[in-house]
Amino acid sequence: MAETEPIYTAAVIGAGKAKDEGFFKGGGHRIGYTHGETYGRSQRTRLIAVADINAENLHAYQEAFDIDQGFADYREMLATVQPDIVSICTYVGLHRQMIVDACNAGVKGIICEKPFLAAPADLAAVAAAAAASGTKIVVPYIRRYFPAFARAKELYTGGAVGEPLMCIAGLPDWDLSEWGSHWLDMFRFFHDDQPVLWVLGQARVRDQRGYGHAMEDHAVAYFAFANGGKAILDGGMAMNGEWTMTLLGTTGAIRIRREDEIVVEDAGGHRVESFVDHPGSSYAAIWNCLLADLVAWLDGGAEPMLGLTNVLESSELNLAAYVSALRGDRVDLPLVDDLAEWPVEAMARRNTR
Repeated sequence: MAETEPIYTAAVIGAGKAKDEGFFKGGGHRIGYTHGETYGRSQRTRLIAVADINAENLHAYQEAFDIDQGFADYREMLATVQPDIVSICTYVGLHRQMIVDACNAGVKGIICEKPFLAAPADLAAVAAAAAASGTKIVVPYIRRYFPAFARAKELYTGGAVGEPLMCIAGLPDWDLSEWGSHWLDMFRFFHDDQPVLWVLGQARVRDQRGYGHAMEDHAVAYFAFANGGKAILDGGMAMNGEWTMTLLGTTGAIRIRREDEIVVEDAGGHRVESFVDHPGSSYAAIWNCLLADLVAWLDGGAEPMLGLTNVLESSELNLAAYVSALRGDRVDLPLVDDLAEWPVEAMARRNTR
């Protein structure tokens, strides 16, 4: 590290559970710890504060990372500590206001968890806040950094299996937003972030709740890209057996197993490429990449692939699938809708009347 490179101070909003209770749909998690560990591994950042409304979670986080400054009110933290970077690790319904408050407080960079935004009306509001303040925002759709996914994209867009036709994935017992937002973003990644033309969504919504909002029991998104490729994400059911994703082309297919192996089936036969032992296949490695990209952006570099310009489109796609299910109609993008609440909340209210 050059002596002239600044050290950016960092703070976390939303510590996460004091105890590791596992990863399950609808529950509170410990993603704030992942952010803290990532700051700790970097020579360019220093974690100095945390805010959480839960005293037990707050104190446990302070102890885990040896942080003196803990706050019950994140606004007080922003005013008192004035961090350079803020991680927002709370439920999606809180993101818009926290982002706006951080921008107004002079925060230079934000890492905001996914799902990114809760309502169509949030998209323009967050874009405006970031533009006015100059705050640089990234969202951790971190699977873009996995070597196996990067290789699959290289092959798919490079014509290894012909023209792209369809990306397919299913998420057993999950949804289109908490886990599904990753896969929706990955489908955009596999299509070189081409514009999405339209989205058809359908959802079964009853009385399930989690992460501070209504959740679907089962939802499906089907959408088309400007280059002619399409994608289907089944949020609730597995679609590919052992495969994480299947990428279909006109002359073959690329299948992704777990997140560290790809199988290519084309006119030349069947071949496997494994990234199990690749140093970039660990979660620590891909989180390091995300933070390094943000730091480089703060240093004056170009906006990274997970910068606000691009992640707004992934969030728009996610919300458009729900709006389509709510309205009972195909949604053409860009999304033009002034809905100011989580669309699944509106569906839940309608379906329980």
